[in-house]
Amino acid sequence: MTAISTKPVKQCKDCRLNLVKRCAVFEHPVLKWKKHACEGFNNPQFIEIYEKMRNPEGAHARKQERAQKAKLAHTESHHDGQHPPWTA
Repeated sequence: MTAISTKPVKQCKDCRLNLVKRCAVFEHPVLKWKKHACEGFNNPQFIEIYEKMRNPEGAHARKQERAQKAKLAHTESHHDGQHPPWTA
């Protein structure tokens, strides 16, 4: 018995949910095309959900921005010339 591939199939080529190595919504896109039509193929509802996941709004987005700023702050040295204790 062979394993079911997680890669998108040839019919997924023009879909906006196709991420080349995988599908943004479905774990096994090949099973969705068994009936010759994938319900996620350029479906605006699935695309909207995926876009919100990639670019969150509200509190989650602010939390991600703060985390990125904190990472950058930890890479800078102090203005007095002393390095943070974890990089010594």
